[in-house]
Amino acid sequence: MRISFCYAVRKVLIALVVVLALLVGAGAAAAWRYDAGRDDRLAEGISIGGVDVGGLRADEARATLGAHVEAPLTKPIVVRYRGGQFVFQPESADVQTNLGSLVDRALAESRSGNFLTRAFRDATGGKLAQSDDVEITFSREAVEHFARGIGRQVDTKPREGKSKASFAGVSITPSKNGVDVMEVALIVSIDHALVDATEPRRFKLPARVLHPKVTTQELEKKYRVFLAVSRSKKELRYFVKEKLVKTYSVAIGRIGFETPAGLYEIRSKAVNPAWYVPKEAWAGDLAGKVIPPGDPENPLKARWMGFWDGAGIHGTAESDSIGSAASHGCIRMRVSDVIDLYDRVPLHTPLYIS
Repeated sequence: MRISFCYAVRKVLIALVVVLALLVGAGAAAAWRYDAGRDDRLAEGISIGGVDVGGLRADEARATLGAHVEAPLTKPIVVRYRGGQFVFQPESADVQTNLGSLVDRALAESRSGNFLTRAFRDATGGKLAQSDDVEITFSREAVEHFARGIGRQVDTKPREGKSKASFAGVSITPSKNGVDVMEVALIVSIDHALVDATEPRRFKLPARVLHPKVTTQELEKKYRVFLAVSRSKKELRYFVKEKLVKTYSVAIGRIGFETPAGLYEIRSKAVNPAWYVPKEAWAGDLAGKVIPPGDPENPLKARWMGFWDGAGIHGTAESDSIGSAASHGCIRMRVSDVIDLYDRVPLHTPLYIS
C-alpha cells in the first residue's frame, strides 16, 4: 500500500515537470514568433538627426528622416540684393547625407542580443537611448563658384568725383559708391544653410560699400564759391553753387609780367594791406621794402586776396587801368569792386585763370 502511494506521487511530479516544460517551451516559442515579426523594426529610444524614429520600421524611419531632415535641405537658398535676388539650388552642390547607413546601423543595434533579451526589453518598456548625428557633405567648389559669380555681377569700383574749372564756371562729375561682395561671409552663410535646415535660407547679400576718395559733396563744398578770370576778356566772374552771381572788370599783368594761368586758391586775405615789395629790378629803390597801408607808393588799395607767390587780387587807385594789361602780375580791381568781392570770398576759394 505504501509502495503504491510513492509511485503515485512520482507520477504527479513527472507530470508537473512535463507541463512546466511545455509552458516554458510555449513561451519561448511565442517570444521567438514576436521577435521574428520585428526583424525590421527599430528599438524604442533611437533618434537620428534629432528625429525620434524609435519603434518605426526601417522603411518608415527612412521616409520620416527624408521628410524631416533631407527635404528641408533641398530647398533653394535665396540671397537678396537690392530689389533682386540670387538663388542657389542645393542639388548643384550634390548635397548628400548618411541617413541610410545610420538607419542600417540603428537597426543592427536594435537586433543585437537574442530574441529572448529583445522580447524582454520590449515587454518591459526598455529603450536603447541611442542618438546619432547626421553627416552632410556637399561640393564646396560649387558654393565658391556661385559666390564668385555674384561677385562678378555685383562688385563695382567707386567712381571718383571730378571737377572741371573754366571761365564758364565749374562742372562737377558726380562720385558714386562702389560695392564689394564679402565672398567669404557669403560662402559661410550658404555652407551653414546646406547642412542645417534651421539656418536662414533667405538672407541679405553680405557686401560692403566702397567710398570714393573724392566725393560729390566734397567737390560741391570746395567749389561752393568759385572765381574765374579771363585774361583776354579782362573780367573776373564770381560763382556761388555753380551759378554766376556777378562779373567784374579787372586789369591783368602786362607783357613780361603776365598774370599766371592755372587753377589756384585764395591763400591769404588782408584789409588795407601793406605792400611787401619784391626784390625785383622793376621795383627800383623800393625793392625789398615794406610800404605801409595808405602810403601813396603802396599800389595795394583797400583789400588784398593773395593766390600765388606774391600775386593777388587787390584794389587800385589807377581806375583807368581797368580793362587793360597794366600790372606786374596781380589782378587789379576798382576799390568799390574789391571791397564788394572781399566779403564774399572765404579763404581757400578756388580761382581759375585762363
